[in-house]
Amino acid sequence: MIKIEDVAAVIKEIDCPEDKLKEKIINAYKGYQYNGGSEVIVARDEALDKDELQGYRTYVNEEGAPIIIAMVRQGIDHYVTTVEDTYILK
Repeated sequence: MIKIEDVAAVIKEIDCPEDKLKEKIINAYKGYQYNGGSEVIVARDEALDKDELQGYRTYVNEEGAPIIIAMVRQGIDHYVTTVEDTYILK
């Protein structure tokens, strides 16, 4: 089983078309479970936005699961989406 830090590292490497972002984040959780749960939630959180970066909360849908915050930059034409940074809330 992989650790949450491994998931965050994979998410930080994502660079993809905008419509594939959620799918790529969910795939980063492959092999990760928290308390037996593996359903991944990816939610846009505008309260996290900073400068030109958009914030996303990602986590396994289980009580107490750590949350990964992904800060994402949209390309000029919104075609390319790049994860600029990630951090873990425990």
